[in-house]
Amino acid sequence: MPTLPEPRLPVESGPDLLVGAVRIDRTGRVNERLLFRALGWNPGHRLSLDTLHGLIVSAPDPSGRHVIDTRGALALPAAARHLCGIEPDRPLVLAASIHEQLLVVHPGTTVAHLLTEHYRDITGLDHDA
Repeated sequence: MPTLPEPRLPVESGPDLLVGAVRIDRTGRVNERLLFRALGWNPGHRLSLDTLHGLIVSAPDPSGRHVIDTRGALALPAAARHLCGIEPDRPLVLAASIHEQLLVVHPGTTVAHLLTEHYRDITGLDHDA
């Protein structure tokens, strides 16, 4: 069995980092054509997927077990969805690092939590207020 590459997160933001929002369908597929197209991931493109800190990280891998299907969607494995708290018909935020050829899948609840903390920090509001 091949060894998967070490999962890594994008190191830069800016024009190289594109963001999209999608809902996962009941079969566990996500389809964000604009991001997939920007990454050059067309139907048949093989990928590796891994979980990292409650996120799903995907990268090109010629021997990868995951593939962009004929409809341009990516099926997220049930085990990875479960580990990351991803449920059908719930929002996801996808971040695509074009330069690093990575796609990071964030559960909407994680992004909402991060934004709440950010707003509290910049406004100086007490967390319990």
